[in-house]
Amino acid sequence: MDKNGQVNPKPTDQIIEKLESITGIKSRRYVNDDEDSVPLMTKASLHAIQDAGLDKEEIDGIIVSHNAGNMLPGGKGYHTIPNMAALLKNSLAIKNFNCFAYDVLFGCPGWIQGMVSAHQAIQLKDARNVLVVGIEVASRFVDVYDLDSMILADGCGAAIVSASNEMSGGVISYATYSHAQEDVSCIYQSSSYNKEIDNFSLFKMNGREVYKYATIWLPRVIKEALDKASLTASDVSMFLFHQANGKMLHAIANNLAEMYNLKNLSFDGKIPTTIEFTGNTSVATIPNMLSMIRKGELGEFKIREGDIVVFASVGAGMHCNAMVYQF
Repeated sequence: MDKNGQVNPKPTDQIIEKLESITGIKSRRYVNDDEDSVPLMTKASLHAIQDAGLDKEEIDGIIVSHNAGNMLPGGKGYHTIPNMAALLKNSLAIKNFNCFAYDVLFGCPGWIQGMVSAHQAIQLKDARNVLVVGIEVASRFVDVYDLDSMILADGCGAAIVSASNEMSGGVISYATYSHAQEDVSCIYQSSSYNKEIDNFSLFKMNGREVYKYATIWLPRVIKEALDKASLTASDVSMFLFHQANGKMLHAIANNLAEMYNLKNLSFDGKIPTTIEFTGNTSVATIPNMLSMIRKGELGEFKIREGDIVVFASVGAGMHCNAMVYQF
């Protein structure tokens, strides 16, 4: 339907074909209707803990990034009390009360901001091992009558950030922008296009303005993060961008190259994409992509020791951020 509740006259297959041509999305995934958000983030976290070779009681902090709290089964809304990190700590049965557990509400860039917070906690010697989770169960707050609902999907990614005695590597630099001016209403919650549905908390987006913001400001925040590290785009082995729109990724890369006057800079093999088969999973996007690359599940994309990787995201607020990391 359109905003006035009028049914789109085009056949469904034509609508899907047009969406694929614009966004690149061909498939997406939803959690089961009878589950809340906790099993998904628990499973991802257990994988991360096992991958790090840690005992769960060695975790000193838990940071969970999300957008709308714990999504209840059967579409019965969502809860933000208790917070998601507390629910996760309870589900993992971590007994250490010195292990802090808090949430980050920062739109799609939330997981990167959680990584920055974990880095800061380690630098301040407040923690040695921090679990950072990005989870989105968007299927519970999309308006199925709105074309934009076909973009969003469910997912969860988790990572352990640990202190190291090495003098190089890890988080090198980062930069964050929060504009929150007229753009604050680019992504919002409102009622369904179907006037018969009584729900005023569904995802809505001004796609044109979001695209404009992302292509202008994400290259700038990336450059600021690279400048802090005395690096340029040509020094980067890989860019892990938030996956919102296939065409947008190339526009961001081209704008970044122009900022450095690197007209011949090739991004071939440097910008992996997952949006084709995952859709836009918001805060879960980048940690999931990183996991797939590390497991060799994303084609020829590999991360090697010493590689410099830029993580960058943009989302509701409007916010954007970038983190420069050396593996």
